[in-house]
Amino acid sequence: MSNRTSAAVRVACGLHSIIPIAALACAAAMPAHAQTSSAPEEIGGLTEIIVTATRSSANLQDVGISLSAFSADDLITRGVRDSTDLALVAPGLQFADPGGSPIAGLISIRGVSQNDFAGHIEPANAYYIDEVYQPSNATSVQRLFDVERVEILKGPQGTLFGRNATGGLLHVITRQPSQTLDGYAEMTVGSFDQLGFEGALGGPLSDTVSARAAVLYNRNDGYFKNAIGPDYANDDTVAGRVQVKIEPSDQLDISLFADYYQIRPIYTGASMITGAAPDADGLGIRLPPGSPTGFGYVDADGDPYTGALDYPGQLERKTWSAGARVEYQFDSLTLASITSYQKLESIYDSDNDFSPFPIGIFQQNADATHVTQELRLIDSDGAFRWTAGVYYLYIDGDYFQGFNLPAFDSYPRANYSVDTRSTSAFAQSEYDISDSVRLTTGVRVTRDEKKYDYTEVCTGALCPVFIQPGTLAANGTTTDKHAETGTSGRVQLDWSATDDLLLYSSVSLGYKAFNYNAGFVGQAPLSMFRFKGENLLAYEIGEKFQFLNNRARLNSAVFYYDYDNYQAFDQRGFNFTLFNTTASMYGADAELSVSAGDGYLFGVGGAYLRTKVDDVPIGARRVSREAPQSPRYTANLSASKDTRLSFGGLNVNVTASYIDEFYAQLTNAPVTRIPANWLVNARVTLTLMDDRLSVAVFANNLLDEVRETFAFDVSGAPLGGTYTTYGKPRWYGVQTRISF
Repeated sequence: MSNRTSAAVRVACGLHSIIPIAALACAAAMPAHAQTSSAPEEIGGLTEIIVTATRSSANLQDVGISLSAFSADDLITRGVRDSTDLALVAPGLQFADPGGSPIAGLISIRGVSQNDFAGHIEPANAYYIDEVYQPSNATSVQRLFDVERVEILKGPQGTLFGRNATGGLLHVITRQPSQTLDGYAEMTVGSFDQLGFEGALGGPLSDTVSARAAVLYNRNDGYFKNAIGPDYANDDTVAGRVQVKIEPSDQLDISLFADYYQIRPIYTGASMITGAAPDADGLGIRLPPGSPTGFGYVDADGDPYTGALDYPGQLERKTWSAGARVEYQFDSLTLASITSYQKLESIYDSDNDFSPFPIGIFQQNADATHVTQELRLIDSDGAFRWTAGVYYLYIDGDYFQGFNLPAFDSYPRANYSVDTRSTSAFAQSEYDISDSVRLTTGVRVTRDEKKYDYTEVCTGALCPVFIQPGTLAANGTTTDKHAETGTSGRVQLDWSATDDLLLYSSVSLGYKAFNYNAGFVGQAPLSMFRFKGENLLAYEIGEKFQFLNNRARLNSAVFYYDYDNYQAFDQRGFNFTLFNTTASMYGADAELSVSAGDGYLFGVGGAYLRTKVDDVPIGARRVSREAPQSPRYTANLSASKDTRLSFGGLNVNVTASYIDEFYAQLTNAPVTRIPANWLVNARVTLTLMDDRLSVAVFANNLLDEVRETFAFDVSGAPLGGTYTTYGKPRWYGVQTRISF
């Protein structure tokens, strides 16, 4: 090992005092480098991963950003078929669908989250499909089909990706058309009468035109058994995607796309209610088992997957999109244009007392149009490389929230609209200071203009309780037109200490635009109906290290986040209020992959996180609280064995994740504490016909863990309880795929 390499390895291994995984890896790495300088590379090393985290293709190990990337095969093998499953494989990522239904996806990356599920709220972590931003938190919950890979970027990504990527982003990249004829058909049969089909076909239409079409169908019965009505948590999803690629010359590429995704009416609201009461500060505490709720209901058997719900709540969601990506290659520059149009319609209602009594029905509807347009000019050659562009987003959204209380003959509800026009300009450059040192700088300026129109209507005896003086609801109709400018940026230094080791340090500024309080009872003070845009100043130091003759890869980072105008969501009973405050977060995360030879592949990931949100009103005090969806420790483990047989191949995979306890709500009410839990998936795949045919058996949640995933504090009158959502029970299945 050279002096330079030895020193660089010791620098990377210095992270072991913060990230224990690094210590284990480095213990093996130091002697290994001394032995492999003249040894030939062994067959079975780790596969190179190409990502587009910087809006251009690059090796994962050469990109100074903390990110995880998974191919379609990785996701299938580990049991990831839905976007919410991604937390199983990525350290520091939490993904919840509150209420046991895909009404909204609450994404948390390194503690950065936004757990208000109202239809007009954009997430703090952006969700992209093929470079197209998905503004609605509803569209981030969907099944993954015909996917090329998924990239999960951590830390502010606002310079290049812009819109609300304060904490990071998830990017789903689908398979693109090519001049090679290929496709597949896959059938799944599983627990709860699951029947699923996924297929795709792509290839040339002419020498300059290629196309690809993909379809998805999945249905299953509900796993939440209802004693007096239809079972809940079923699925009935259909989806399709068509892409056409036109290459009239070596310089011009035109890609057209259209997609459709529908969740046909399903029974939703599969949560469990148990008795709870407010403490002296108004925070819910659980009552002893068997205690009734505020309206006298006691769950019959304590089984979270059974109940007696009188109202058959349903969800129906439809989205369709169309757009184009046009790229023209000049002599040294590339001009790219990405245009998209999306229509979203969502109707949701649920039995919100989770009992046989006609107490409460929660409703939330959305009807929104999303239009995006981006233009980018890229120079990717030479020692000085840059990207510059402009971006436009238009959202025309009409929304409804209501809480019908038939037992009390009361019905508070709100109709409101939020129209958004956002424009931004951005530029990012990379400069090679030397052969091994690279400086990255970037800035984006965003201008948001919004129109807001909110009307509260309440009928019935309980309206004086819900409609408090001085609140948004008491004002009846509230309108507003406002504009705000925010800045995102990045300064980063990368040092390629060796061919196998990258060290980087960055300072980033993230920005999430302002928005409005709404809700079915509008209990936010009228003076706080609009809250400011938030700013996140992020510091990060990381390393990316390949060793053991390309058989091992260790990527790790430490970070500190400092918030100004943090958008805090406070949910207590019927009060849903967003307000600005300060917050801070710090932690570390790491991923280690090892190809051990003889077909063995191991993966270990871990994250450590501490968060603090200041000035949260609790009783008459203002105190600090942990951010929601922020477990102190998370871990991701996987082990895979490939065996070549005389007639094919056999793969055995076990994937597991551990999530430490955390709070689902900002108040940190005791009833919203989610216990630590494990999730284990297993899969055995037999491949035949030169790997064109595969037959797999799988078991998700192999240990049949009863896992709490989310909770609401409704301990006050009239409900007097807590809602708890649980993950899916053990799920077996058989999957057959033929590829050509």
